[in-house]
Amino acid sequence: MQLIRTLLLLASTVSASVVASDYRDDGNYDQGNYYGSYDDSMGDYFDKSAAPQQGGPGLVKLAAGSAAGWFLGGKIHAKRTVTKLKKKHAQERAAFVQLYREQVGALQEFNKESARIIQAMESSIIARQNGVPAEIDTVPFFMADTDGSKKISKHEFDKYVREYLMNYPGLKPEDIPRWENFDHDHSGQITFDEYNQQMAKEIRKAQYRAAKG
Repeated sequence: MQLIRTLLLLASTVSASVVASDYRDDGNYDQGNYYGSYDDSMGDYFDKSAAPQQGGPGLVKLAAGSAAGWFLGGKIHAKRTVTKLKKKHAQERAAFVQLYREQVGALQEFNKESARIIQAMESSIIARQNGVPAEIDTVPFFMADTDGSKKISKHEFDKYVREYLMNYPGLKPEDIPRWENFDHDHSGQITFDEYNQQMAKEIRKAQYRAAKG
């Protein structure tokens, strides 16, 4: 009985050896070779995947590309912002210059008009000293005489009447004596004497209407 067991054990051992030998010959079940191959292939895989981390060129390139993109984007954005600010500044400056010119022009016109009024009042005082009646307002004559010629042209007369009516909206053109009423000699100009004579007539007419009414 003991002999039979020994023979069976020996047969099993031989059979296992044959099978193991066959597996090694096929190259499919050799555990040593299999795990060795697995280790080598996975080792190569991890070596390759770890290469960018060990050497760092991929990460450096990525970081450099990101930095370049950020810098270029920021530069473009800054350039657009500067362009918008320059355009806005130019528009505001143009508006300021236009407003400044308008105000300076208005101030110059005001100064010019003020000087003309002062000159007219001074001339009126001189006329009073030369015997012109106090009831006659000589200021309008010197106001209308814009060129200082001591005579009023048709153009000067019409301009003065327009401005006068604008300053006194309640008046009508028929409330003001016409050009023909002043130009007594039909010379095309109104002299200071003609103005005084017509204004004296207008005063007498006004007094007559007031007394009659």
